Amino acid sequence: MSRRPPMVSVRMTAQFAADLEVLQRGGVDASAAIRHAVRLIADGQRFAERQAAGGAGRRPGALSVHTRALYGEWAAYDRA
Repeated sequence: MSRRPPMVSVRMTAQFAADLEVLQRGGVDASAAIRHAVRLIADGQRFAERQAAGGAGRRPGALSVHTRALYGEWAAYDRA
C-alpha cells in the first residue's frame, strides 16, 4: 500500500471477546491476532474470486483453512 490506512475501531461484544481470546492462545496480542484473522479471511476471498474468474463466474461452495496458517510462524507484519 502506498499510504497507511486509518485506524479501525471494532465494537467489543461478548462473542467477539470470546473469539479473540481463542485467537490469542498462541501468545500474540489482540492487534496481531485481528490482523492475522483478517489476512486469513481475505486470502479465502481472493481464492474464491480467482475461482470465479476461471470457472464461469462460480465461486466455490466451501473453502478450507489450513491449520498450519493458524499455528505456524506469524507473518512479518505481526512481528515487532
